[in-house]
Amino acid sequence: MDAKAEGLYTELRNTRQEILERLMEGNSSALIKPILLEELHDIEQTLSKIETGSFGICEISGELLPSDLLHMIPTLKTMEDCSRLGKFYRKSIFH
Repeated sequence: MDAKAEGLYTELRNTRQEILERLMEGNSSALIKPILLEELHDIEQTLSKIETGSFGICEISGELLPSDLLHMIPTLKTMEDCSRLGKFYRKSIFH
């Protein structure tokens, strides 16, 4: 595992631990708990992909996912996920 992947792996493991601790506390609202569980699942899958060397590859097409997006959102799974991110970007009205 290269240094970049190792840093990401460590960061994801830390995030996984934080989510597990939050879930163990038992005081998460009923609205937040499913979101935390889904994020935990995504992190587990991403950690597994890093371990097996399949991180950054679209689960549908096999294409490489854009590294700049993976840097921001390492749990991306498909090119479709990447294209949906465009909805969340907003253009500034100021130049």
